[in-house]
Amino acid sequence: MPFGARLQDEQLERHAKAYSLAGVISFLFIILIMRLVYVQIIEADSNIRISRRNSMRMSVIVPPRGRIFDRNGVVLARNRPSYSISVLPYKLGNRQKVIESLCKIRNRQGEAVFDSTELTEQIRRASMRRFDATRLKEDVSMEIVSIVEEHSMELPGIIVEIESRREYTMGPNAFHIVGYMGEIPENEFDSLREQDYYWGDMIGKYGIERRYESVMRGTTGREYLEVNAHGRRLGALENIPRLEPLPGHDLYLTLDATLQQRAADAFPDTLKGAVVALDPRNGEVLAMFSNPSVDANIFSMASSHRTRSWITVATDPDLPLNNRAIAGTYPPGSTFKLVSGLAGIVMGDITDKTRMPTPCRGSYRIGNRIARCWYRSGHGNVDFIEAMQKSCNVFFYQLGLRIGYEPINDMARRLGMGGPTGIDIGGERAGWLSGEEEYNNRFSSRGITWQRGMLLDHAIGQTQIFTPIQLALMVGAIANGETVYTPFLLHEERNADGIVVNQNVPVVKNMVGLDDTTIHIMRDALESVVIPGGTGTRSAVPGVRVGGKTGSAQNPHGEMTHAVYVAAAPLDNPVIAIAVVVENSGGGGAVAAPVAGQILRFFFANTDQGIRVVEQIKREREEALNARAVR
Repeated sequence: MPFGARLQDEQLERHAKAYSLAGVISFLFIILIMRLVYVQIIEADSNIRISRRNSMRMSVIVPPRGRIFDRNGVVLARNRPSYSISVLPYKLGNRQKVIESLCKIRNRQGEAVFDSTELTEQIRRASMRRFDATRLKEDVSMEIVSIVEEHSMELPGIIVEIESRREYTMGPNAFHIVGYMGEIPENEFDSLREQDYYWGDMIGKYGIERRYESVMRGTTGREYLEVNAHGRRLGALENIPRLEPLPGHDLYLTLDATLQQRAADAFPDTLKGAVVALDPRNGEVLAMFSNPSVDANIFSMASSHRTRSWITVATDPDLPLNNRAIAGTYPPGSTFKLVSGLAGIVMGDITDKTRMPTPCRGSYRIGNRIARCWYRSGHGNVDFIEAMQKSCNVFFYQLGLRIGYEPINDMARRLGMGGPTGIDIGGERAGWLSGEEEYNNRFSSRGITWQRGMLLDHAIGQTQIFTPIQLALMVGAIANGETVYTPFLLHEERNADGIVVNQNVPVVKNMVGLDDTTIHIMRDALESVVIPGGTGTRSAVPGVRVGGKTGSAQNPHGEMTHAVYVAAAPLDNPVIAIAVVVENSGGGGAVAAPVAGQILRFFFANTDQGIRVVEQIKREREEALNARAVR
């Protein structure tokens, strides 16, 4: 091809490419212009709203959590203000720069408030929920708050939140009743979100705090705040109304704080076990102490301190988190002789004057087995009252053989034993009533089956297991003679104005329905244990008729028996029933009865209920003396 023609073709090709490029660029400009028209004109109102929304943030207003009081208005749990430093990941600018700025903050001692490694991990995890505020540092001082606020321009996405923390006035002495609160675990958050919980919220974890969480937490409020580009609050938006929070209800318990404190003081601090005191007339729990315990205030500490404390508690072999009052299961020992004896009287097999065919000479033979009495010299030929006073095993061995286990178990169930009591906190265990069928179901796989000779152990309380609260129900029901009530801790709820909005009423669990003669015999038997000559004299209260029963329960985990004691007073019209179990400590009369005695004496000398009873007893005695003088 001639050179001129080739040159002309190349020029035409260049022109074609230029026109094509110009066309593409023009097309793109047209699209851009159309998009600008759409965004700036057609969608202007919508985009303005979005822009405004980007300059505001919804703030959740956590309502004041309801407080917890005892029956006399003594505060057991309350709220205190606390400041937290949190991060809003979607507002976070240069992450590394923010971390470096936070790490420069020092407290009064010149120590760094934030650790860079920990902070990096916290912000990384927070980014998984980029629209939720996540705490970085809890319970900080006002000094630290001021530093963060002053440097907000350097800390985009870092905010200060005001929240409340729980404070428990009785520390470890009421832990197992009041409970504690903790942050919602990540694996539970999604399900709780539907119930209006938010990331980082605290929730009741144990005891009353958990059982009545929905009552005490209230209803969250909301407000919309205007914020600048750095996330700093500029104030509430006037055109969006604030939704006010509704405070949670205050709870008033049946507990008497002074009696609870006395129970804690009376219990040997180096030993494990529990105390339960309740009113057998209605089921109100007056005191409930489990040892060892935990100071619930550790769960309100900042996370770093809380974690260290939690590890110590969770790995403690003595299991301080276990509420032994409702979840500790123990053989009742000789306290169960009250049940066996009552069953025999109700069936008509014995009376208070009954003596068994074989006197107690320190042991009893059945087949090839020789079953010992605790008193090796023997109690002789005792009647029912004497057998109860001296806790003679041989008398009750023969009673068990005479009546069998069925009527004994039937009576135990009537008295509230062998199943959950229904108390209004979680973690209760049922215990276990032994018998041929129950025993075989439990042990036949090990090649062990029920034998008739086991009736001896059954009658003296060495084959069953019960909780201390069941033992308290039992002795209260026997002394009362009429009714077993479901034990409960919540007396009433009050709203923020102090108005009662809900009140618990006693609930009948079982009817005992003893006749007057049987009640009189059982009260005499109970009293015989406490008067001189009995095994429970160290629980006596001057001027008050106290009845009780000691026990030493078999302990497969230690050399010494568990010390057990139950009591009720005053016997003519009992207002308090008490059970004490001290693990691995010896005899009930030597160890558990003195604990009960301290609590009972304090109750009748220092509590409103006890003082009224003592005054009534004095009036009745004076009236009786005056009546005799007139005659």
